[in-house]
Amino acid sequence: MTKLHPALHPIKYQRTFCMIKPDGVMRGLIGDIIHRLEKAGLKVVALRMVVADEAMVRQHYPMSDEAWVQRLGEKSLSGFETLSITAKEALGSEDKMTLGKGVAEGLIGYMTSGPVVCMVIEGMQAIDMVRKLAGHTLPFKADVGTIRGDYSVDSPAIANAENRPIYNLFHASENAGEAENEIKLWFGNEPIFHYSLSAEETMYGARPA
Repeated sequence: MTKLHPALHPIKYQRTFCMIKPDGVMRGLIGDIIHRLEKAGLKVVALRMVVADEAMVRQHYPMSDEAWVQRLGEKSLSGFETLSITAKEALGSEDKMTLGKGVAEGLIGYMTSGPVVCMVIEGMQAIDMVRKLAGHTLPFKADVGTIRGDYSVDSPAIANAENRPIYNLFHASENAGEAENEIKLWFGNEPIFHYSLSAEETMYGARPA
């Protein structure tokens, strides 16, 4: 078997963090979501169900990062792009930071409203793969075939008008640094397991020349 260069090992066996949010748990989608990850060739190497408290949620989301908060506001505004009503008319503001702060605070109530399922997922380019399987964070923009595209229909315009965050079922780390921090936050000293799938050699093992 061809020996993998050490620099490429983290790509083939990359780890990421993902979470089934309270709405996904309460809708009975745990099994379906995990099945989609495993069916793609990824594997679950750590798994736990917890009820998050406010302190954990505030550590999970970068609420002090103005760029992140502003991005939340931009997503809120994007929900009005095809509507006949403006954000100003519906929400009283079109300021990205104002809208973003409202969404950020609403996340606390949402994420502490019930249990969440936390996972460490391992596999070939796992970070990008899980995000592809998850779909766009705004369900109405998520492609059919993705987790959010198939199971969620929420609208940022309605969510903002009802003073709540958008219900989109699932969280997945955006990059390696975020994945490392989130795994450490949610799993701490909990064990992360090492095992091989029976299909790994078929999916992406080296073949004789």
